Parts: sequence; structure tokens; C-alpha cells
Amino acid sequence: MEKRFKRVLLYLTLLGISGLFLFPFYWVLISSVKSVEGISMRPPSYYPSEYHKTKVVLDATSRIVREAAGPDSVWWFRLRESRDLLTKDPMPGAYYVRLDSLKPGQYLSWFPESAVQSVSGPPTITFDNLTMHQIEGEPKAVPLLAKMVRSKGASYDELLFFTDDNKPSEVYIVKNRAHQEKREFYARWENYPETLKGPEATIGQEQSTGFLLFMRNSFIISILSMIGQVLSSSLVAYGFARLNFRGREGWFIVLLATMMIPAQVTMIPMFAIFKTIGWVNSFLPLVVPQFTAGAFNVFLLRQYMLTLPKELDDSAAIDGCGPFRTFFYVILPNSIPVLIVVGLFTFVGAWQDVMGPLIYLDDPDYRTVTLGLEYFRSPYVDTRHLIMTGAVLAMFPVAILFLIFQRYIVAGIATTGMKT
Repeated sequence: MEKRFKRVLLYLTLLGISGLFLFPFYWVLISSVKSVEGISMRPPSYYPSEYHKTKVVLDATSRIVREAAGPDSVWWFRLRESRDLLTKDPMPGAYYVRLDSLKPGQYLSWFPESAVQSVSGPPTITFDNLTMHQIEGEPKAVPLLAKMVRSKGASYDELLFFTDDNKPSEVYIVKNRAHQEKREFYARWENYPETLKGPEATIGQEQSTGFLLFMRNSFIISILSMIGQVLSSSLVAYGFARLNFRGREGWFIVLLATMMIPAQVTMIPMFAIFKTIGWVNSFLPLVVPQFTAGAFNVFLLRQYMLTLPKELDDSAAIDGCGPFRTFFYVILPNSIPVLIVVGLFTFVGAWQDVMGPLIYLDDPDYRTVTLGLEYFRSPYVDTRHLIMTGAVLAMFPVAILFLIFQRYIVAGIATTGMKT
């Protein structure tokens, strides 16, 4: 019984830890089908949703007024006759909402009866896009017409104005009641086709570089970078792991020391070189350097190659193979797991690179996925929901690759550095 309890406790712990790691992915996925309103909800919604909206039409007969001492063009709609609930003034009056082009606005005020004059207006007033609220003490959610908040020392007083389905023309007032917006499930699938149109389409431009073009560019750069790193790093690692030459260990330490040089140190000199030879605004500055071995990849491959038996080299030499034939026909086929690891690491690094494309690519047709996502950020339009959709589209290729080659990744990393 105790053993079973420990096992159940272990599984629950593992499930909890897995949930913590998977929650960010879940959050990105649900955010990709949220609207701007759904993303802006406070507290946040854990499923795609929007506030439940409705429309209320109120009778406006004898309820439209203007201030007696104010301009004729400013009209108000009487919500409910009442004394001022936020003060101790017993004078009769009413609460009014200001009309902007005969539509209820956000400004509310209380006026005594002597301060207003009736005017001839439309027979009804329509309140559009009212959010349904669940108010404390009310049996069901009601449409909230307006809200008035006044500071009171370190706290505040709040008045809520709402209607009821039983008496739709009657406006009720409650003071300092807890309330919460009613939410309903809403998945905005239009996010995906809008994102695929490209960032310029979000601000109304007809010509826009589509998101699929960004993905194509990223695939080209990432695949070429992966090929370059696998070929160059494996060849250098083979020399350090299997060939004996003077100063081998010292040169290997020098190679590892290059990992301590920050990329910011070489950024400006590299840009100056590529600009001088005319490679700026092309894929060459992002691809060609990948055909020079990376220190970390060389280290990873070297450590794996050291685990391969030396007898493989001896057998190849007996069969007449030189160093290069041994490398291509013996070492590489036995290093498939670690080569996949290096290839995936390089692919993901190139796919997620922002700084490189930002520095070298000016043409919109050359934008990569990460650079394209940056262009979705606009000071004029709220596009947070499209950025999340683009993040999901950018995440899928990498996630698929990891799912396909998962067993090779585990095998490649687990056996690296082991001695036989």
C-alpha cells in the first residue's frame, strides 16, 4: 500500500511539473485565436472568450434634456430620477448620461430638477455593445448601462446603472455592489488568414509581403545553415577526435575559448566586411558564416566521436581508406544521433535569429519569420492577437522537427562524452 501511494505521488508530481512546462505552449495556442478584447481581459481568460454584449433600447419620451445654463447643443438622457446618492444633498434630481450625436457616451452627471430643460428628441435611445454583468444580489446577469465612480478618501464609491428583462424601460441603481463581467466562449479563427496576409495588411495597405514568404525565407536560411554547420563542424571535430597532430589539445582549447567572445564584439566588424563586399541585403551574411565550424558544435561532435572504437579506423585503414574516406564512410554513419542534434540546434538558432536578419536584410521580400513578427508591432493598430498567431505559425516547424527526431536527440546528448 505504501509503495503504491509513493508511486501515485510520484506520477502526480511529474504531471504537475509537466503541466508547468506545457502551460506556456497552451497559453500561446489559445491566445492565437483570441480577439484584441479577449487578450486585454483582466483577469486573463484561460480559454478564448469575449465579454457577453447586448443592446438595450430605452424609451426617450420626456427623458432628453439640456442644461438650463449650458449650450443648446449638449443634450443629456435621464437614466433615473433620484437624489444624489454620493452626497447628502436631499434636493430632488436625476442622473443623466451625455448624448454624443444622439448616442449615449461615457460621461455621467447628476443635476437637480431646476438645472435642466426638456427638449424634443427621438422617441428612443439605443445603448449598443453593453457588457453583461453579474452583480451581487441579482439573480442573473444584467446589461450595465453606465457606471459612476467618485473618490472617497482612500477608497471610492461606485454607482451601477442597469436594466432588467422584466422591466426593460426601468433603470435601476445600486451602490458599492461587487460585480463581474460575464464572459462567453469565442474563438477568432480569422486571426490566421489575417496573419498570413502580412503585417502591412493590418494597417490597410493592399500590397503586403505575406507570412508564407517569411517562412520560406526562414526555411532557406535555416536549412543552408544546418547543412553548413553539420559539414564543417563534423569535419573539424573529426580532426580533433581521430587525427594525431602537434598542438591538437592546445588548438582545441583555443577553439573553445572563442565561445567566450560576445557576438556584440564582432557585430560591427562583420557588418563592415559584408557591406564592403556587397553582401548586405542578401542571405549570404546569414548563411556563409555557418559553413565555418561553430565551437560548441565541434565540442559536441568531438566528444561523441571519442566514444567510437578506434578499431573502426584501423579496419578502414586495412581496407585502404584514407582519412577522408574513413570520415565519410565510417565515422559519419556512426555519428547520426549527434549530427541530428547539431543540425536541429543550428536550425532552431537560425530560425529564431532576430538580430542577423534585422542587420543585413532591408528588402521586405527577404524578411524572415522573426523579423516579420517584429513588423506586426504597430503604433496605430493593436495587433497583439496577430503576433500570437504568428508565433504559433513560427513554432510549428520547430515543434514538428523535435517530435520527429526526439529519440535521436536524447540518444545523441545522452551518449556524448561517454568513454567506452
